[in-house]
Amino acid sequence: MEKTHIADNVSEVIDASRKYIDASIDLFKLNLLERLSKVVSLIISSTLVLISASLFVLFIFLAAAIFLGHMLHSLESGFLILSGIFMILTLIFWKLRKRLFINSVVQSLNEILFPANEADDDEA
Repeated sequence: MEKTHIADNVSEVIDASRKYIDASIDLFKLNLLERLSKVVSLIISSTLVLISASLFVLFIFLAAAIFLGHMLHSLESGFLILSGIFMILTLIFWKLRKRLFINSVVQSLNEILFPANEADDDEA
């Protein structure tokens, strides 16, 4: 009788352990899915914003080049001046790329993938 009781208790513990492990695996999968969804969402939204901003800047530069061309009575001069300005801006952005872009991207991904407090992550 005693051996049967112990065997029942052991089998209950084993079943409970399996259920706990299965629940832990499911929780891990859900957390992984949530974090991957946030990363993909960040990538898609950032790409859309970048494309929109690029088109905006392109049309602004075209308009400014045409305006300068009319002011200087030479369309080519307007485009050359704006090309020089664009080259200077490109060099400035290249020098500041870590501070402006890379650090913010790394920080955003760090916040998504490694939240500071799991309790805060559950509330969101």
